[in-house]
Amino acid sequence: MSKEEVDLLKRALAREKASRKAAEAILESKSAELYETTQQLKKLVKEKTSELKGVFENIVDAYVVMDLWGNVLKMNDAAIQLLGYDNRKSDFNLLQLADVSEAENVMNGFENLVSEGSLTNFQVKINTKHNGQKLVHINASIILDDNNKPIAAQGIVRDITLEDKYRRAAEAEKQKYSSIIANMNLGLVEVNTDDEIQMINQSFSEMSGYTESEIIGKKGGDIFPIDGGSNIIKIENSKRKTGESNSYELKVKTKQGNIRHWLISGAPNYDLSGNVIGSIGIHLDITDLKRLQLQKENLLSELEKSNDELQEYAHIVSHDLKSPLRSIDALICWIKEDNKGKLDEVSLQNFDHIATTLEKMEQLISDVLEYSSIGSDDAKKVEVDTDILINELIGMLYVPDHIRINIKNKLPVLRGDKTKLHQLFQNLISNAIKFIDKPAGEIIINVKSRGDYYEFSISDNGIGIEKQFHDKIFKIFHSLNKTKESTGIGLSIVKKIVDLHQGKIWLESQPQVGTTFFFTLKK
Repeated sequence: MSKEEVDLLKRALAREKASRKAAEAILESKSAELYETTQQLKKLVKEKTSELKGVFENIVDAYVVMDLWGNVLKMNDAAIQLLGYDNRKSDFNLLQLADVSEAENVMNGFENLVSEGSLTNFQVKINTKHNGQKLVHINASIILDDNNKPIAAQGIVRDITLEDKYRRAAEAEKQKYSSIIANMNLGLVEVNTDDEIQMINQSFSEMSGYTESEIIGKKGGDIFPIDGGSNIIKIENSKRKTGESNSYELKVKTKQGNIRHWLISGAPNYDLSGNVIGSIGIHLDITDLKRLQLQKENLLSELEKSNDELQEYAHIVSHDLKSPLRSIDALICWIKEDNKGKLDEVSLQNFDHIATTLEKMEQLISDVLEYSSIGSDDAKKVEVDTDILINELIGMLYVPDHIRINIKNKLPVLRGDKTKLHQLFQNLISNAIKFIDKPAGEIIINVKSRGDYYEFSISDNGIGIEKQFHDKIFKIFHSLNKTKESTGIGLSIVKKIVDLHQGKIWLESQPQVGTTFFFTLKK
């Protein structure tokens, strides 16, 4: 390098050094000026907010003062607790706390604050130092100097994170229940204390024939009820005002003029202060049910009348049938008496056969009458001690010496028709006695508890019944042993009595070994 080049380089370095010193001096001067301006600004802000010091420092919400660039100049304890930062310990910028997704929203809000002088109902997500992300609500205003020049901004920052969460949850619930209300098959109506309709759902619109726009604001009691229904509405509205909830029926006329029956479940509607502001009614159209109920009542009435007539007819027929039988029996006795010593042995046997047949015929008529009467009367159910009943029954029945009746355990007390229960046990025990063919006969009576029922059993070691006849023996007129004592109705009567007491009857049997009849009676 030549001497001229070296000199040129030295002069250039000297000029650069001089320029750097000049720049440092300017920077130092500007920094001092900026510091002085900031101090003056803080002093001015302090003066402007000193009169509000006692107010803002003690309020529950966060209070923040910042310069026009977002640097925090002043904050109360609530702000420190919310944000996690303390400007008394270190400087920080409030705008930089905003979530990155809120950048455009923050800039627009800040520009509006500066240009308009205030900002209300502004919401933004911020990232706090310790408490995570928060949604805050801000109301802010500009602070002016003595020349009405903006120098700073102050604002109230309220944490609405939970409030927003609850609001969104409530809105979701509202949408869910609104959808349910709109689509449920029950009519929903909301009225005020003057019975003016405030809201209906689609189902009620379909039930009544009126659209929402046609019915809102009108009194339900003036539109729908007939046959004194308006008075019912007035009475029910007075009940709602006292906080009472209940259900009632109403006969109404729809827009199309159709007569319907509604079942209404009404309840008072309250405001947030607990005051009754009206009522809410759930409406169910029960017209078809009422029609069926009326048909049922008519059928029951007709059936009751038919049963009464049938019962009366059965007694008349029984009397009319028995009268000629008794007459025939009397004539036979007279013939035998008038021809005493003249009739041969065969004729006397034939007359005995006729008498036996007449006796069986009369027993058959009595059994049919008894069978038809079971369930026709409405005897009052009473507490029946089956232990006492059966022991009394055994004392009344003829039990041969070779047969022993064994009651295994204490028999229960139950509610029922005492006379019919007496018939039930008498038939089954008599049958057991009748069909025991062993030299040493035994009848065992037992009972077990089965939930809501008692399960009784009556066992014998008699002739038994073949399995093919187990279902048939409970049918009327079906008898396996054709004797003069048997009419084939006894077990039919037993089954009918068990049915009357809401029970079931069945049997287990083995020919030449014995039979056990099981039946249940409701406790």
